[in-house]
Amino acid sequence: MKICHVAMGDLWAGAEVHLLALMTHLVRLHGFEWSVVLFNEGRLADELRKLPLSLAVIPESQHGPVALASGLARVFRQFRPDVVHTHKYKDSILGSIVARYTGVPHVVRVVHGMPEPFQGLRNVKMSAYMIADRFVTRRLVDKVIAVSSEIEQALGRLYGQGRLVCIHNGIDLEAVRVTTQRADKRKEWGVDGKAILIGTVGRLAPVKGHAVLLEAFRILSQFHPNVVLIFVGDGPLRVELEAEANRMGLGRTVIFSGHQEQSYDFINMMDVFVLPSLHEGIPMVLLEALALRRPVVASRVGGIPEVLAHSYSGVLVSPNNPEELATAIQSLIENPSKAVAFGSSGRSQVESEFSADLMATRTAEMYRTLRTGVTQGDGSHGS
Repeated sequence: MKICHVAMGDLWAGAEVHLLALMTHLVRLHGFEWSVVLFNEGRLADELRKLPLSLAVIPESQHGPVALASGLARVFRQFRPDVVHTHKYKDSILGSIVARYTGVPHVVRVVHGMPEPFQGLRNVKMSAYMIADRFVTRRLVDKVIAVSSEIEQALGRLYGQGRLVCIHNGIDLEAVRVTTQRADKRKEWGVDGKAILIGTVGRLAPVKGHAVLLEAFRILSQFHPNVVLIFVGDGPLRVELEAEANRMGLGRTVIFSGHQEQSYDFINMMDVFVLPSLHEGIPMVLLEALALRRPVVASRVGGIPEVLAHSYSGVLVSPNNPEELATAIQSLIENPSKAVAFGSSGRSQVESEFSADLMATRTAEMYRTLRTGVTQGDGSHGS
């Protein structure tokens, strides 16, 4: 079977990490030929070029929608895929339409998360994309992949359960490597050897809940003055969060690292990894933290409870509740043996349930069912 993935490739975030992990393991399977089309150069394109697949980049900065569609049609006619597999709004809308126009037999759409809330003009733009995406998905897509059971349930109301399959995100455990020793990395960023470092990794955007973590840190620092907080990532809220940290008098104990290509070293130097999101699918960074044996405190939202087993591999808390978040972090700080046990359990859980190898195997099974017309069984769900 010939499979062509179409993706934006404009960021290095969850969807891009997911696609690289998926392709790294899919290319090892027999009976398939692989192609990827991206609409942007960047880290994803660089990483995919290392794999045995055909890669085409049609830069959206140099092409309007019609030119992008024309470029896609050219690739599809040359490669002649059996399945086109899309990922985000723009690539899904264009990819699905062009796939059907050029006679591609099957189209698959993966939904990485539910729509995020935005403000002003961006909200109008994203709403228009969402409406167009749902219209196209209803009419042109054969199978919709949900990365969590919660997303699968929500999408069932839109597209019907018969077109859905839940395949949990998986992490490429071979790629999760630390390149700098923990003590050296902490020293590099001015974190005292006796300090307790808590932190998170992700876009500095409202849906990620960084403001909630900052308030929880303010509460926590009253009881533990040696606690330091690090935000790894960049985004529209950075200036606002930095100003708020200074207003709280915490400027010296809150580190804003900005975007980091190698996030594993940063996660590894944390004593507690925190994911205060207000909504999520199956966040790749959560899988990374568990793979690195970090004890985790995370919001009980989206697909997070499907990954993080409360009181086994971490602590789940109510979203948007800084007091509860601070208490949960404090419980791990004050019970180091529990934190170590959680970290060990988290690693075991990821190895057995959330590996990229398992994700790739289940995705390949789904491709085969498209050809045979046999419905994929429960074994595909990873629940």
